[in-house]
Amino acid sequence: MNRLMGIENDKGISGVNCATEEEVDEYQEGITTGPELSPMRPYLNSNQHTSWNDALCEMFIENFKEEQNIELTPEITMLIKKMFLDRLKRLVRPWNDSRTFSSKQLEARKLISNQLARRNTRRIDVSRLQI
Repeated sequence: MNRLMGIENDKGISGVNCATEEEVDEYQEGITTGPELSPMRPYLNSNQHTSWNDALCEMFIENFKEEQNIELTPEITMLIKKMFLDRLKRLVRPWNDSRTFSSKQLEARKLISNQLARRNTRRIDVSRLQI
């Protein structure tokens, strides 16, 4: 999925030209053609289910079957669909952050997060030593 979007990690989503609300609305109304798989442009403006992302999911599953040269059971297909949509939900926050904050602000937020994580890790480690 990352390869199809042209990213290496979640933070790379900031450079993806995601689908716009207008494109999604026009697709739902049948005015325009649907999404393309490569480059994958998910709709991340909302956590709601959209026909745009559902179409991307179906194309992704078909592409996966072709690349792996396998037949998928209905259970596996549903699992892949759930994983795909869950992945898109996880990408919403980094995508929104990249649109809300400057790169300098994002770095400051990352530094604070790392410092808090380190502090909490030390607390856990010290607590374990006392037991």
